[in-house]
Amino acid sequence: MNVATIVGGLVALFIAAMAFVSLRRRGPASGSVGLVLRLLAIAATAWVVIALLPFTIDDSGAAASYLLGVPVVAAICPLIADLTHRAVATTTTVAALVLLVWALLLGLGIGLWFVIPALLLGVAAIATMTSRGATVPRKQDA
Repeated sequence: MNVATIVGGLVALFIAAMAFVSLRRRGPASGSVGLVLRLLAIAATAWVVIALLPFTIDDSGAAASYLLGVPVVAAICPLIADLTHRAVATTTTVAALVLLVWALLLGLGIGLWFVIPALLLGVAAIATMTSRGATVPRKQDA
């Protein structure tokens, strides 16, 4: 275990703690489970990126900026959509697919580590879609 893995783990723990504090403050409001899952996906992505950064720079040089940058951008976009309250479910779904495709493209190298954040974002997309559908009032016949 190297220093980058420990630092990445500490950053991930901080983000995960922030996610659970946010859940505790919001309570069982609709969309809070999706938000926590999106924050956990960012925490997992941060941990993987920080842990793989020295190895990827040694192996790929300047290409490390996009090899590790694409997953970071894909993980942050759903959080930005959640903060602006615009197309959260769609953005989360697209980000999950981008992370999954990126993990498959990078294959047996560093790509497999990005499956975990992709799965977290996939579950967050499902939770966001179901919570959004549950809050729509239904028209009742009199």
